[in-house]
Amino acid sequence: MQHYFLYLVSALFVLIPISAVRPMTSLFAESLGASVIEVGVLTACYSLTPLLLAVSTGRFIDRIGEKIPILIGSSGMALALTIPFLFPNLIALYFSQLLLGGSHFLTFVAVQNGLTQSVPYEKRDSAITTFSLFVSFGMMLGPLIGGYSSEHIGFQNSYLLYSVITMCLLVIGFLNKSKGHPQVASIQDRNVKEVFMIPGIKSAFFISMLNLGALDIFYIYFPLYANSIGLSPSQIGLILTIQSLASVITRVFIPKLVHRYEKFKVLSVFMFVGAIAYGSLSFMNGFVSMLVAVTIFGVGLGIVQPLTIMVTVSLAPEERTGEVLSLRIAGNRLSQIVIPLLIAGVTTVTGVSFIFAFNAIFLTFGSMMSSRINYKVVSNR
Repeated sequence: MQHYFLYLVSALFVLIPISAVRPMTSLFAESLGASVIEVGVLTACYSLTPLLLAVSTGRFIDRIGEKIPILIGSSGMALALTIPFLFPNLIALYFSQLLLGGSHFLTFVAVQNGLTQSVPYEKRDSAITTFSLFVSFGMMLGPLIGGYSSEHIGFQNSYLLYSVITMCLLVIGFLNKSKGHPQVASIQDRNVKEVFMIPGIKSAFFISMLNLGALDIFYIYFPLYANSIGLSPSQIGLILTIQSLASVITRVFIPKLVHRYEKFKVLSVFMFVGAIAYGSLSFMNGFVSMLVAVTIFGVGLGIVQPLTIMVTVSLAPEERTGEVLSLRIAGNRLSQIVIPLLIAGVTTVTGVSFIFAFNAIFLTFGSMMSSRINYKVVSNR
């Protein structure tokens, strides 16, 4: 159980700097003269490295355990966050996002996999729910810290602050004594296509991709939109914090909801409600109305990710959870490459404000798809 609590604390230090930096980076890039398309490319850079390293990362973690990946990943995150402080230009930001994306991916998969392995199988759903709460707390505190620090100490110094926060992961990494699986030889011989042949896994991956893509667009482009209508960095940070807080609140009720209703039925309803609120942001320009909208879509979309993690872990073979979880997150990163680039193209015609209504269409499609999934395949395993 000692490792279980270490992984919960790790989630905070993984998510706080990331959720602070990503919205701030779009504003910093804009201040350096970046266009909307360049911001889209910058966003895609963060997701490119995880996509390329997905399979090897998961197998690496399955083979040697979580300790070394956490140490390597946290060191990479700290270095990536130091780069914009030392070299405040667009080229450096591109390199920073590439390194940050890969390092965060390695660290987060290791933490997520370690948590699922640190508890008995019958307690995993409960552990994942608790983990998702810590993730939400990290995502809630990050924008709050980010908005305050960027307004009071500037973008450049804020990167150094987040680098220091990330270094706390190094201490946690040294305390970790996890080991990999001895079945490594058989793992290496298996084909990654076998993962996608598992019934229900592709649907869970795809829904997660749509949801994460939408949230990523919100974190990156909402600060630009809010800034364009006159909101201050502190107000933007507060809105992002309220959205994350709403996600925290809804995740508290996950056990009761999934006990009473079918998991994908819950997912479908909440995803649809989130889509409506998300799309409504395109037609709002007031601080209070935006707070209401982000609260509703925070509740709606906040429940999706924990449910897809539960399904993924329940379907994954015991010795391949790292590989399966890394593929799931890689799928998320693929959506975070494709959707920002697609959205960047759309904004050249419609402007930034229409982004949210356009992306709500994808969320609605995900809701419709999840309502048709036969979850019996999952529950019978």
